Amino acid sequence: MKPLQILLVGILVGASALCLVHRDETGMLLVLGIIVAVLLLFSATYRVMRWKQYPLAEEIQNRTLTWWWMIAVFMLAIAVHRLVSFFFLGFLCFAALREYYSLMPTEETADSKLLSFKDRLCVGITYLSIPLVMYTAYIRWYGLFIIIAPVYLFLLLPMVFVIQGRTEGAIKSLGILVLGFMFFVFCMGHCLFMINLGAMVLLYCFTLTEARDLLAFWIGKWIQALAVKCPDAPWARMLDFRIAAKISPNKTWSAGILTAILISLLSLIFVPFLPEFPGGRLTYSFCAVVGLSIGFLGLMGDMVFSMVKRDLGTKDFGTLLAGHGGIIDRIDSLIYTVPITFHLVYWQYFPPN
Repeated sequence: MKPLQILLVGILVGASALCLVHRDETGMLLVLGIIVAVLLLFSATYRVMRWKQYPLAEEIQNRTLTWWWMIAVFMLAIAVHRLVSFFFLGFLCFAALREYYSLMPTEETADSKLLSFKDRLCVGITYLSIPLVMYTAYIRWYGLFIIIAPVYLFLLLPMVFVIQGRTEGAIKSLGILVLGFMFFVFCMGHCLFMINLGAMVLLYCFTLTEARDLLAFWIGKWIQALAVKCPDAPWARMLDFRIAAKISPNKTWSAGILTAILISLLSLIFVPFLPEFPGGRLTYSFCAVVGLSIGFLGLMGDMVFSMVKRDLGTKDFGTLLAGHGGIIDRIDSLIYTVPITFHLVYWQYFPPN
């Protein structure tokens, strides 16, 4: 990282820390400190790996440098003001949806088109739904927030197709459109309402989800090394049992289960710092269950979007984030973990009036 980049990242992280101190957010400040310490460790690690010319040195370097920027921007967005958090998260949903649509073949770019010129109206509707979802979440109108995408928007899109007189390719186009707004507007959009539960809850879910991705990467490498050393051992064959080899050849059940258990244990660290809700404070047993859910659902989110990439014939969803790919490559697990974490907490600790 260049000196100017180090300075800018330092300013962003420092500004986040000052905001958290001002708001007396001890828990978030502690989490920020831990994240910075981990990133410093990886920064030192990739330098040693590069010096020793390890094959993964460049990948770890690119991932770490991008992580510095992502953490700096994310922490500042949720530390400054609630309104800033909403705009940042809303833009994240928009950027992911736009990246998704950009990968779909159109009549201008492919003979076998999936989206046509007429679909642009519906694409625009899905984009315009994001500010509406943001607004309903910001004013805490839970009843409308929870049905606006899966009911009203879902019913509106086929109506537009009828008015357009669509027949050929309608089911394919509708499938792409519905999948897009359900993933990136509705599911990912839950992070908007999660802010209302407290920024610490959002940080809890995001940190555990991204930690799962990090742990899964290294645990997977470790298990692969064990399997190579003892290929004929029965336990080695069990460790190497793949989840879906055609979708993601390197993902194994052993790595997935072990990662989920570790995330469940890691989630317990957050208990003293999570806010008190109308139904009380989160218990250690409940957080362990939520952590286990995040560990498993994060894996499924990763696998689901690997399936999508296989179908599209692409390695990454984009190139915006060096070492990571596109925006969707970074938030794919969150699309599964955010809504489930939100509803588990909301169901247990926000009893109906």
